[in-house]
Amino acid sequence: MNKVEKIPMKSKEKNKGSLKRLFKMMKPMLPLLIIVVVSVVIAAVFQIIGPVFFKDLTSEATMQEILVVDPLTGLIDVDVSLLLIKVGIIAAIYVVMCTFQFIADFTVSKVTGRIMYRLRNDVKLKLDKLPLEFFDKTTNGDIISRVSNDIDLITTSIQQIVTQLIKAICLLIGTSIAMLVVNWQCGLVAIATFPICMALALFITKFSQPLFIKQQKMLGSVNSKVEEAYSGFKVIKLFNKEEDFENDFNLESTNLANAGFKAFTLTNMIFPVMQFIHNLAYVFICVLAGVLKDASMIVAFFMFLNIFQQPIQQIGELSSYLQQTNAATARVYAILDAKDQPSDKENAIIADENIKGHVEFKDVFFSYSKDTPLIENLDLVVEPGDSIAIVGPTGAGKTTLVNLIMRFYEVDKGEILIDGVDIRDYTRSSIRNQIGMVLQDTWLFNGTIAENIAYGNIDATREEIIEAAKEAHAHHFIMTLPDGYDTILNEEGSNVSQGQKQLLTIARAILSRPRILILDEATSSVDTRTEKLLQDAMTNMMKNRTTFVIAHRLSTIKNAKLILVMNKGHIIEKGSHQELLEKGGFYADLYNAQFLGNNENVDESQSNS
Repeated sequence: MNKVEKIPMKSKEKNKGSLKRLFKMMKPMLPLLIIVVVSVVIAAVFQIIGPVFFKDLTSEATMQEILVVDPLTGLIDVDVSLLLIKVGIIAAIYVVMCTFQFIADFTVSKVTGRIMYRLRNDVKLKLDKLPLEFFDKTTNGDIISRVSNDIDLITTSIQQIVTQLIKAICLLIGTSIAMLVVNWQCGLVAIATFPICMALALFITKFSQPLFIKQQKMLGSVNSKVEEAYSGFKVIKLFNKEEDFENDFNLESTNLANAGFKAFTLTNMIFPVMQFIHNLAYVFICVLAGVLKDASMIVAFFMFLNIFQQPIQQIGELSSYLQQTNAATARVYAILDAKDQPSDKENAIIADENIKGHVEFKDVFFSYSKDTPLIENLDLVVEPGDSIAIVGPTGAGKTTLVNLIMRFYEVDKGEILIDGVDIRDYTRSSIRNQIGMVLQDTWLFNGTIAENIAYGNIDATREEIIEAAKEAHAHHFIMTLPDGYDTILNEEGSNVSQGQKQLLTIARAILSRPRILILDEATSSVDTRTEKLLQDAMTNMMKNRTTFVIAHRLSTIKNAKLILVMNKGHIIEKGSHQELLEKGGFYADLYNAQFLGNNENVDESQSNS
């Protein structure tokens, strides 16, 4: 129908605003964020003052107080109480630091958890409001990736950014001040490593970031190959393409490995070079401490340097996190900013079970693309209880016709009336409640057979479920299963056959007791014997209900009261099966081609659409 596209992304300017919108979402959580900031600051302060107390503990004056030399005997007496006090203070400092760091991490986890819930909920609500056109143009894998992977990345990154950014700033400022206060000469040597390391990190990131982007693209290619391997497993086996597929996969995997190797090789250069710069700082501090004749300075500044290099490394990591988060946020907001389906009118009517099922198309125009008209000037009247079959080549507009009745799409021009009321004057939910639909592609969810049949009527009793299954001729095979109606269908529904799935979906439609039925190739997946049984069941189900039957197998619609032959969005013929055969037109050509092998009579130009 429509070609599959990616969700349109925002412009670069709007992408840059994605993080701003994300942070605005955090405003209601401001009290929690204040707790995070205060806790991180306190933890950072206590981490910084730790080395100061270590310097005091290892200073010559303190050592003389703790290690008292007896002038008479020359023996050293240790002042245990003073030693315990000094060590206890240092221990208390690190206990307080760890406690507030835990409070910060715990609180930021609550914040990110709420953001994750809010984003997922907003996206879910948004997807419920989007028109079917959106899903026709967007792959399911792309949507799932945004709802799961991108939101996970956002929340993980926020958790890292919030705590690490605040902590990095506090440690950089606090440690710099502390080092300058303790000894300004050694402090300047240590602080000089910061601009050198940052310039190095930014230089390497400039070259490594494109490589990481390439790596992610290659990872997507590898994942696509893996998906193809499992979804097309039978086809690969059938055509003996295992070796070719393996070669393709190895090529993609090699490209991924090469891209990852280059990216990580560049990135991993940062830390050894940083370590080299810090080691030089250690050497200079040792020399300075020797010149100043203060050995305790070495202990303190070694600890200061260990603290000082943490925020430098964190800032480099944060740059990567911010870029990834910005990209992921833009992808999520591309969904949230997509155009909603038109809302119901303010005084929309609720369609109830009393509708008769009179359907009328009045001068209807519709196209998926403005440049490619599909349905034009369509007029059609269907009386209550009539059975209307719709046939025609692929792309003729058959499924589009019923999609318009379901209000999956809105007409461009004209009206579709049900019981004389424009369907746009009804609420979507109420009109869909009165329409039962059985599709060619079956869909069953992970649950019991009874729950799947009752999907369209959750208030149905077990007796009503069984009766619907009997009408659909599904009861017999259900009872052969180990748990009968309580048999749990797995995620792919592979523990029942394709034909059995179709029987269950037909039973589901029967149980909903709709006023209007739409059967889109409802018997295409069953064998000839089962098809005959289903035709009998559907004949009973169609009594007193307006029914639209889309069919390619013309044998299934011989008894329809009216057959519409569509091509390129127009009804080119209509009548009963016998009348259309006697006309010798397009329907007769289709019928002869299908049952008599008279393919040469089919006008190829007509069947292209």
